[in-house]
Amino acid sequence: YKNILVPILLDKDHDTAEHPIRNGEALSTERLCPACKGARLNPISRAVKLVFKDGPPLSLPELLSLPAQRLLEQLDTLKLDRRGQAVVRDLLPQINERLRFMSEVGLDYLTLDRSTATLSGGEAQRIRLAAQLGSTLSGVLYVLDEPSIGLHARDNERLLNSLERLRRRGNSLLIVEHDDATMRRADRIIDIGPGAGAHGGELIANGSLKQLLRNRRSLTGRCLKDGIAHPLLSSHRSLPPPWNPRSRQKGEPEWLIARGTALRNLKGHDLHLPLNRLNVICGVSGAGKSTLIRDLLKPAITFAAHKKLCKVDGKTLRQNSIIPADDIRKLPLHELRGGDALRRVIEVDQSPIGKTPRSTPATYIGAFDLIRTIFASLPEAKIHGAAPGRFSFNTKDGRCETCNGAGRMKLEMNFLPETYVDCEECNGSRYGAELLEIRFKGKNIAEVLELSFEAAAEFFDFHPRLKNILELMVETGLGYLTLGQSSPTLSGGEAQRLKLVSELTRGLQTAQERNRGIRPRNLYILEEPTIGLHLSDCERLIHVLHRLVDQGHTVIVIEHHLDVIAEADYVVEIGPEGGDAGGAIIYQGPVEGLVACRKSPTGPFLKQTLSRA
Repeated sequence: YKNILVPILLDKDHDTAEHPIRNGEALSTERLCPACKGARLNPISRAVKLVFKDGPPLSLPELLSLPAQRLLEQLDTLKLDRRGQAVVRDLLPQINERLRFMSEVGLDYLTLDRSTATLSGGEAQRIRLAAQLGSTLSGVLYVLDEPSIGLHARDNERLLNSLERLRRRGNSLLIVEHDDATMRRADRIIDIGPGAGAHGGELIANGSLKQLLRNRRSLTGRCLKDGIAHPLLSSHRSLPPPWNPRSRQKGEPEWLIARGTALRNLKGHDLHLPLNRLNVICGVSGAGKSTLIRDLLKPAITFAAHKKLCKVDGKTLRQNSIIPADDIRKLPLHELRGGDALRRVIEVDQSPIGKTPRSTPATYIGAFDLIRTIFASLPEAKIHGAAPGRFSFNTKDGRCETCNGAGRMKLEMNFLPETYVDCEECNGSRYGAELLEIRFKGKNIAEVLELSFEAAAEFFDFHPRLKNILELMVETGLGYLTLGQSSPTLSGGEAQRLKLVSELTRGLQTAQERNRGIRPRNLYILEEPTIGLHLSDCERLIHVLHRLVDQGHTVIVIEHHLDVIAEADYVVEIGPEGGDAGGAIIYQGPVEGLVACRKSPTGPFLKQTLSRA
């Protein structure tokens, strides 16, 4: 019975549903187990069934194959004797509460045996919340860290309604959040700032929303009060002439055309995306946004760009194992046009950056490689025979051997958490004495790592590529970080922006392209880049996205954040609902048209954002 009462979250390694899994460039297909037919249980367990007043008896796999709302209705008709009633007396209320919470936050279409690997970010987030919040407890302190992550504005409103019901039951909720809708409904707001990193750490405000809006020191209050004036560039970019399949376009393509998109829940509609524009893909969680862009469009465009094919059909893509096929009887994509206009496809997703103590922001974004090359070119370095690799604190020749380049020594404490102290040999610099004598513009390699990215951008302003990388960090709001800061000390929002900068640097002009005046045209795909960002940082991010488009690139952003949607030159909404009720392209065109679209779940919330701006 315990296995019935909560949504069963299965690891993807145990998923027996037949669907393709991409591993590098190869595709493999998982097939149903011939013995259990995907039920996962042995014959004895499958033989145990519950009896209902209406309908046939059902086993556990059969119950879990039902959507949450249908299962809720089914459990209300359980046929139990006196002993059975005693068994489920305390279990059924817990089951019902969790299933009702799933329905309240818009997940009533999910079956409980669905693999977590197939869930969208918003669906997975709400499942985690259902496991923790779907109870009848009172007098509990709930601490939630950004529960709005991955949620559409409509789903976030449902979540906030559920949180308010928890409060009315006598619970307390402490929410760490950047979402403006959450802050506007809070009883009390605590604002910490005024800036980030070394510029923050002060308690700026602790009171109601009205008090926060009047607080002149609060950056959060100013953002809530004034909002972002959309569009930031005074007007949206005009769109190219509509694509005409009957007339061959002259010159470079101006549109990406994907005809017959029919993977998983996608309904086979045609997608049109203008090149050299800021495109935003929106829609409720689970509607099929990631399936369309990341699983279908990205590999197809990558193939077309590499082969320089103006037109590529779905048969060719499937024969070369480029796109997945959940049903061999139909093509996931009929045809792709315009991919040859792009040099490469660069994706920025939400996977973790790999926080190891030896990783630093400078090494992660590739800036430290260039800095080590500069130091290795100095006359003093050549006298010592110091190549660029020697200036790494991870190599034996250059690092301090006492701490092995860590700069710190770990102390084991009895009955207390382990602690760290600076290495007495190198005083935390990580390097040996010989390398510390080599200086560039008065600073050795360890002192350079102590520079903030703001200061480093000025220090290396003579190096075009290095300067561009460092300035990207400043533009994304991370200028206060030091080059040598340990990655585990970064917050979630800082880590994601660091990954964003790392991917953006891949698309910068090479020295050869710069000398020849060639402007590369890349496609950037970003999935929810606003996760973990303050409202002011979102505005910085939008400026970065616009700069990419101004440089000739095409940007596709999968996003729920209304301020990002409002800045789009072109919007595509997938929906209208999640799961099988989604997968349709209900709108594609300028932002103004989305607000007027009656079928759009996003339109009413976007209208409120534009009216505040």
